[in-house]
Amino acid sequence: MSIYREEAMEALLEALQRKDFPSSQITALAMLSSLSGHFRASKKPYMESWLLKIAGFDQPYNAMIRVEEMKTNETELAEKKEDEKAARAWEKRMAFVLSNHEKGAIFKALEECFKSNSIEIAKNCLVVVTWLVHMLYRFPDCGIREVARKSLLDKFINVLQSSKNVEEKILAALALRGFVSEPGGLNEMGVYARSIWKTLRRLRKYCTVVHDIMKALMNLPSIDSVSGAELWSCVEGPETDVSMNGEILSMLHIRNRLISSHSDGTIKVWDTGKRVPRLIQEAREHSKAVTCLYVPPSLDKLYSGSLDKTIRVWSIKQEEIHCIQVHDVKEAVLVLTANASVVCFSSQANGVKVYNWSGVPRNINFSKQVKCLMMDGDKLYCGCSGYAIQEVDLRTHTSSTFYSGAKKLLGKQTIYSVQIQDGLLYACGSSVDGISGWVFKLSSKAVIGSLPTGLDIQHTTVINDFIFTATKCGIIEVWLKERVTKIAYIKMGSVGNARTTSIASDADGQKLFAGTSDGRLQGAAFIPKALLLSARESNSRPIKKKKNYKKLD
Repeated sequence: MSIYREEAMEALLEALQRKDFPSSQITALAMLSSLSGHFRASKKPYMESWLLKIAGFDQPYNAMIRVEEMKTNETELAEKKEDEKAARAWEKRMAFVLSNHEKGAIFKALEECFKSNSIEIAKNCLVVVTWLVHMLYRFPDCGIREVARKSLLDKFINVLQSSKNVEEKILAALALRGFVSEPGGLNEMGVYARSIWKTLRRLRKYCTVVHDIMKALMNLPSIDSVSGAELWSCVEGPETDVSMNGEILSMLHIRNRLISSHSDGTIKVWDTGKRVPRLIQEAREHSKAVTCLYVPPSLDKLYSGSLDKTIRVWSIKQEEIHCIQVHDVKEAVLVLTANASVVCFSSQANGVKVYNWSGVPRNINFSKQVKCLMMDGDKLYCGCSGYAIQEVDLRTHTSSTFYSGAKKLLGKQTIYSVQIQDGLLYACGSSVDGISGWVFKLSSKAVIGSLPTGLDIQHTTVINDFIFTATKCGIIEVWLKERVTKIAYIKMGSVGNARTTSIASDADGQKLFAGTSDGRLQGAAFIPKALLLSARESNSRPIKKKKNYKKLD
């Protein structure tokens, strides 16, 4: 039997390498697809959709399964599940035999298929080789992983960079996820970090394996030493003067739209698809300053609070917002957060107000003035004067101290901003002993990071990879979220003694906006070419204001 197997393998390898006989390559690739054991009820292989599902892009697989279930009765479905278990054992065995034959000769043969000018051969090769590379990391390494990497790493990188097909990019990412899981592959991937980073960021919304690649690259020591000139590109946008509406008090960014609130009671909606934000709506429903805006994760509503003692609920349409409810809360609203059941807000008095949408208010009293709010499920987190964070249980309407930091004898210390993302709470405010912010794990209240800066942080926004922190004087510091490491700072161009009153970023951190006390809207396209700068270099290097700048100076 071993002789027959050897002969079959040699024939298969020869067929894969026959560039002059494309039909032989196609037949060999089809045979490899069938060896995986992934078949539909129609006996057609479904290796590609299964691999996409593993990568976190499961729409094709789920659609196929729904069709299969409609055609199959319960008995057949039960039998199919048993067959699947046997198929997985077969798949692992086949992948092991194929990969280890002649010390990874199949990867060298598949490398030749990758070079084919035939779209059909190249696509089938991508699917097969992604499967084999994925399987390589499911059994002990016998030295074959390095062979596969040297033959195919640059091929996968090329697919990731040049393919116009999202599914092909996802397949390449799945294979690359295996390579970065070990030191040798990770170091080789580091060479490509700058060139693939933008693609990875865009691909992340489609599949989960990309996050693993980005996280692995982020921890590469070699990336730290790369100069800022090679990693960063930023283009400053022109200022937009809206001083006729007074101060810009609050901003948020959703779906390519920037929403700003102003001290004259106006709310503006901007299209940020171009370099210069374009005003598309101006709403004048509030009679006094609109101090705060909030949009829940569902992105279906906008909540605005005002000094006119009302909270308004707005529906969010493609181009405009429309006021659908007005709630008279009898007190000026300074900051707010909300969900479908309640709105929580602070006024000039101590403590926080909880107002259910039926109109019944409730005061949660504690001896701190609330400066910022963030809701997480049934818990409310309040950044307060006295450098404290209060936790409010919205079910029992009771409060407890989440954090009470060190206080100086002179001066007033305050938490000005709290943000919650992925089970972490980011709290920023006055600089105390060179620390202006803390990162807490919500489940344990443990401190897991800090933001060392001598500047008081007035405003914060946290997105996928970055933390942006702003001071009154217009300096915005950029921190890498994963390491809580400062990587750069930007000096926004305010005029005279104008203060930065609000900041907002798009979901990817590529567009940043700042509002000022003199009514100026300032934007910057902040585009990292890779994830990291040397903390040693970046702590002292501001990004200079230029129309097109490519380095830190």
